[in-house]
Amino acid sequence: MSEFLDILKTAAVDSFMSVGTWVAVMLLAFGWLEVRSGGAIVRGIQRHRGWQPVFGAIMGMIPGCGGAIFMMPLFVNGTITFGTVVATLIATMGDSSWVIFSRLPGHALVIHGISFAVGLSVGYLVDALGIGRNLVKGREQEVLRRVTEVEAESCLLPGFRHSESPEMVAVLHKHTHIKPKNLLYRITHRLYWAVWGLFLLGFVFTFLTQMLQVDVAAVDGWFGFSFFDTFGVIGASVSLLWMIFSKKFIRDNTHEEGEEKAQSRREMLIHNAQDTTFVVVWVTVAYFAFYAFDAWSGVDVTELARLAGPLSVIGAVLIGLIPGCGPQIVLTTLFIQGAVPFAALIANVLSQDGDALFPLLSLHKRSAFLATLVTTVPAVIVGLVFYYLLPDFMNAPVLG
Repeated sequence: MSEFLDILKTAAVDSFMSVGTWVAVMLLAFGWLEVRSGGAIVRGIQRHRGWQPVFGAIMGMIPGCGGAIFMMPLFVNGTITFGTVVATLIATMGDSSWVIFSRLPGHALVIHGISFAVGLSVGYLVDALGIGRNLVKGREQEVLRRVTEVEAESCLLPGFRHSESPEMVAVLHKHTHIKPKNLLYRITHRLYWAVWGLFLLGFVFTFLTQMLQVDVAAVDGWFGFSFFDTFGVIGASVSLLWMIFSKKFIRDNTHEEGEEKAQSRREMLIHNAQDTTFVVVWVTVAYFAFYAFDAWSGVDVTELARLAGPLSVIGAVLIGLIPGCGPQIVLTTLFIQGAVPFAALIANVLSQDGDALFPLLSLHKRSAFLATLVTTVPAVIVGLVFYYLLPDFMNAPVLG
């Protein structure tokens, strides 16, 4: 039991202090830029149709799921091409992007560069071949049919503007912008500043430790832990509670929350606190699984991945087919620990859609299915190319 608790403690501290605090700061910076930019990007996309796959790949490449989520309804209402949807989904790495940037920023830049190039190429190819050109014919009838199944809610955010048509609002905004009376909603929407305080203070301690080599771990804390470990355990515990309060377990971003974050600083802080705690919990799960397996199995996980051969690439692609960011965060974390080869990671990056597929599934399931099918093909091809031709390309060092 003591060994179990020690592994759990190590996983929690590493997740909160080494990943979560950096993710929080990056989300804060991106959130501020998002609020400042408003709807300028979407307006630019609408005006330049020939450049849409480029815009799509750029929006997908933005860390997190927000950029990719915003693109999906634009296809159903006829604003963008299907190739743009494909370019966006291939380029996006979802919230696992925050994880790789926090630990291996050089790798992150290369990964995003590859995903952008593949997304852009496949996007233009899809449009040139006419794939999906008539996919949303009759879309008005499908959307209106969905409206009859969903009760549209009024928007209570002052000055709020939806980015889609009134028909799509009813489908994409089922229960949002309402001020529920339940306790959990009040906690997450009134005490978010306390969570930000934990993350920002933790970032200071982490920065002092990692960048300035100040031995914060030497200061005594509570429960027989160092101060650094104590703070990490408290932060990870609060993150777990916050994720439960927010009711986010597999996915953490929705279309409506993206709109809220782009139009209100307060909503940006609330939802980005929820997003960060979501990442912390999933990274903790991945770290614990890795540390426990390494400690108790007696198996060299790097050798195990090598023995899996090309199946590691296929497995990563299959994980990428799972909508949502949680499983993708786990795989990215295992790559950082040296347990997954780069070929598998890049295959997962190209295959996964993060949370972006959910709004497309809500509006037009046939489009979502075809988009998933199309993005899977380059994911397998590129992953196998890296596996056979560049087997040692940018494989991560074991950072544990």
